[in-house]
Amino acid sequence: MIVEAGGLTSLLMLLRSFEDETVRRVAAGAIANLAMNANKEIIMQECGISLLATTAAEADNAQTLCMVARAISILCGNGIVRCRHLDVFSQVARGIANFAKCESRAYTQGIKNARSFLIEDGALPWIIQNANHEAAPFRCHIEHALCHLAQHGECEGHD
Repeated sequence: MIVEAGGLTSLLMLLRSFEDETVRRVAAGAIANLAMNANKEIIMQECGISLLATTAAEADNAQTLCMVARAISILCGNGIVRCRHLDVFSQVARGIANFAKCESRAYTQGIKNARSFLIEDGALPWIIQNANHEAAPFRCHIEHALCHLAQHGECEGHD
């Protein structure tokens, strides 16, 4: 109902035009929630992944990066990232790496004990699939994501 009422368009406009990082963080979180409810295709059609990647590139706050990465991980969890622009791909990978870092830090500090959102949302196959990407900056972000995921407690004892 939110999408039908124009809410997604408004949220994407906030990412596109607002400079206030708090507003952008909340908008990214709302987009992540919408993406969990079968709205992935429309978010992609409305350039949502590009706006999220731009938000990640401009963010200074770790919570904003986590929120953006969560939205991106939900979108790419089912193979939705079809864009082949290296800049967008690199920002997606950067966001995922930053999100994995936040999760790993929260886990080691005892703040978070639950399973990784990246793994639950199905982003791990996409991360692994792109681990051997030819572009070094992209591959570096993917490697960082894998390292942080490996530090998460649920990965202990697994190959």
